[in-house]
Order: sequence, then structure tokens, then C-alpha cells
Amino acid sequence: MVSRNYFPTAVHGGAQVSVAQLAQGLQSLGHTVAVLNVDDHAHLGIHAVTGIREYRLRLRNLYLRGDHPAPTRLAWHAIDRLGDRMAADYRAVLHDFRPDVINTHVMAGIGTTIWHVAAACGVPVVHRVSDYYLMCLNSGHRKGGRNCSGVCGSCRVLALAPARRRTALVRHVIYVSEKIRSIYDANAIFPRAVPTTILTGAYRPAQAVAPRPDLLEPGHLTIGFFGRLSPEKGLEQLLPMLRTLPAGSWRLRVGGDGKPDYVNKLRELAQSLPIDFLGVQAPDDFYATIDALVVSSLWDEPSGRVAFESGIHGVIPIVAARGGLPEMVAHGERGLVFDPDAPATLLAAIARVREDRSLREQVRARWLIDRHDYDPGVVAERTLAIYERLVGARL
Repeated sequence: MVSRNYFPTAVHGGAQVSVAQLAQGLQSLGHTVAVLNVDDHAHLGIHAVTGIREYRLRLRNLYLRGDHPAPTRLAWHAIDRLGDRMAADYRAVLHDFRPDVINTHVMAGIGTTIWHVAAACGVPVVHRVSDYYLMCLNSGHRKGGRNCSGVCGSCRVLALAPARRRTALVRHVIYVSEKIRSIYDANAIFPRAVPTTILTGAYRPAQAVAPRPDLLEPGHLTIGFFGRLSPEKGLEQLLPMLRTLPAGSWRLRVGGDGKPDYVNKLRELAQSLPIDFLGVQAPDDFYATIDALVVSSLWDEPSGRVAFESGIHGVIPIVAARGGLPEMVAHGERGLVFDPDAPATLLAAIARVREDRSLREQVRARWLIDRHDYDPGVVAERTLAIYERLVGARL
């Protein structure tokens, strides 16, 4: 196979895992890969953990991260979405690396400027949609503690309208779930002529998953919550629901961290309950210590990485009926779904996982088959097929 240059882009955050897995998968197939991201300083070199070439650019905006007053945040978005301050930096990188394809991921901080520069250089762009950046200022499609049903006025002016100026420059769109594709289609983000594919993230445990007992403790369910501790993740609402479960039938292990004040609030809500706050955990280590994982998201998660990670580890996912989570587990097949607005549905799901051995065996058996679809090599090959069609069309 002829080696070609592929160029995923992303910013620091949760999408880094997917970008890193994809980049490594492409590199293992014999292709030359580099990753572009933004930071508070510039750096060119080999990323120590992944071995992938990295173009790290200094962000030309008011700040990189942190809490800021509303006027400052508004100015940041105006620069990010309407300005082209990074254009010269992007042109220099493209001139140096000379990619055959650019694959964009999380766009906050990167901006659609990269699409404009790529088009001017004749490089086709594939965009992977894993958030709501192109239609929402906070990329979460959520405001005031509620999920948005449409696009509000400020987002329409500062997010959607600027995005539509350039979405026609994208040659192929990869959505991480059918749900997020339906939301983007309903708001006409990309022209109908742009082809699309549904392709989830990649995941391979750091070590082979060891055989596990059916339940870590017979008759006792060890539940996990894994990820960022923030209001939209629903742990605050989950804790009172768990308080109604029969004593001695469960315990909860929380892996992850968040803002100290909010974490302290969660600890107060968990007082007297069998709950352990463990801080940041390695996925392999954490999943080995739980029987089931509750993904209690209140926002419309585009996909929900921890749902398929846990399933691959033999853990039973119990997910909220939000965003792409239900299609990830297909209720009763690869996990269970509950309604976060109806606590009884969560309690029933937990009881069913604890009491129904046949369900546990069925779900684990299904994940043993379906885990193939999430293997980084498989995801890389499926993504590569999209790239090669675009590159072939140019030759």
C-alpha cells in the first residue's frame, strides 16, 4: 500500500483518546500521520506517549481554558468562529507536512479556519462530529440546565451562521451516532450533498481483559461511575436515587475528578452511603473493580465513550436515555437504558442486572462479538477507506 500523509486535528480534552487511537491505527497500517492541536505554547516533535508526530500551536485567542466573565467568553467565541488569526500557522503546518487528507475532530480553538486553509491548498477535509460546536457556543447543546431543542438566537448568530459559511468545504462527515446525525440534519449544518458515515470511537484495553467472576460479590452489585464530575453528567441526581436501594445490596465506585467545590458537594450528598470517590483512574484498573457502569448523563451525549469501554471489559452498561447512548447499548442486548427523569426506571435496571444472571451472560457474550467494531485497527481501516476515496478522486 502506498504510504500517504494523514492529518487528524483536535484540541486538548476527551477527544484526544479517540484522535490518538485513530492516529496510531493509521500509522500501524503504514501511513505517515501527524496530529495538530492548540495549547498555550508551540511545539513540534514526536508525542512521547503515542509516538505520533505533533504540531502543537499557540492559540491566538484571549485564553486557553478556565472560567471567565461572560463578555470575555463572548469575545473569545467571536475570535474563534469569525476570525482567522490561526490561518498563517495552519498554512505553515500544511506546507511542512503536506497531507493528502485532513481529518478534523473537536473544533473549539481550532475553528473552521483550518477548513478554509485546507481548501485553498487543495487538501480534502473529513470532519468527525463528536460534539455540537458547529451549532452551539458551549458545544453541549445545553443551556440553563436543560437540553436545547433547537438553536437559540446567540448560537444562531455566533455559531451556526459562521459554521454554514464553510461546511460546504468538508468532503465527508463522520458522525459518532445516528442521534447526532439526526440533530445536525434537522438544523441543516452541512449541505445535503456531503456524504456521511456513522463510525464510533476506537478502544483497546491496555492489557488483555482477564476472565472475571460473574459478580465480584454474589448477590451484591458493585456499580461504577466513570468520567468527568460535572453537573451535566448526572451524578448529583444519581446519588439520591441510589439512597433508596436496599442496604447491603450495592456499592458505588466513582472514578474521575472535577472542580473541587463541586466534588465536595457530591461527597456531602454521598455521606453515609457505600460510595468511594477514587479520583482519576486508569480504565483497565477501574473496570476490573465493578460489575455495572451507570452512565447518568443529563445532556445529549453524542456517543458516550465509557459505555463501550465498559462493555468491552465485561461490565454491564446502564445508560441514560440521552443522545447516542441508547443506540450504543440497544436496550437488553448490550446493556440497559433508563430515563433519568424517572428514578424508578434506574432502580429497576440496577435490580435486573443484580438479579438476572442470564442477562449478564447475554450482554457479555454480545460484547465479545461486537468489541471487534471498536478495535483501533478496524476503526482505522474503515476511516482509511473514506480517505482513500477522497484521495483517489483527486488523482
